[in-house]
Amino acid sequence: MASIEKIKELLKSTETVLELVQQANGELVLRPSGSDSEPLVSIKFSDQVQAVLGDNAQALGQHMIQSAIYMMMEQQSARWHAEVFDVEPAHYS
Repeated sequence: MASIEKIKELLKSTETVLELVQQANGELVLRPSGSDSEPLVSIKFSDQVQAVLGDNAQALGQHMIQSAIYMMMEQQSARWHAEVFDVEPAHYS
């Protein structure tokens, strides 16, 4: 499984197209589109959970990944805003 740093680097690029693919063994993987490289994220549900979820397993995996990406974007946004507010102004009004 790829590290968070690798995912952050990928998301920093100007444009990244990702695909969520369900492999033959039922594992969901997030990877750059059209690539057979190591997955950025993989989700494997147990057989018991897979049986309960049925066709909804891929939708659940997609929501999990979307939540993670949203959280990372929120953290990045907070860092950008913190950098702006941490700069001392040249003049006070």
